[in-house]
Amino acid sequence: MNSQIDEKHEKLHTLNRRVGLFLRAGTIVSLLLFLAGLIIFIVSGTPHMVALTPASAIIHDLLLLNPAALVTSGLIIILLMPLVILITSLVHFIVTRETRPVVVCIVLLVMLAASYVLVLK
Repeated sequence: MNSQIDEKHEKLHTLNRRVGLFLRAGTIVSLLLFLAGLIIFIVSGTPHMVALTPASAIIHDLLLLNPAALVTSGLIIILLMPLVILITSLVHFIVTRETRPVVVCIVLLVMLAASYVLVLK
């Protein structure tokens, strides 16, 4: 009995470490992109009215170190963090064969996807 509890705690600890790693990495990368965009914006003297970069041009503009593209990339990373965490959790629960959390993750993914679709319209 105790070995089952210890094994379950170890699996949850593994999931928590993975989620924590994704959160830290995503936050740091997003913050660095925001800061780089802000610094380049200030140094370059870009006009104050700068729109976010469209997704279709983001890679090209990132290569040009466009401050708006850097800020947009930081925003995209922050907005995708819940999706990454849900997918990580879903994979973990599928591997550990825990059906109830799998169902919860799927429902949350559907809700998150629907909210992304509604926002992007």
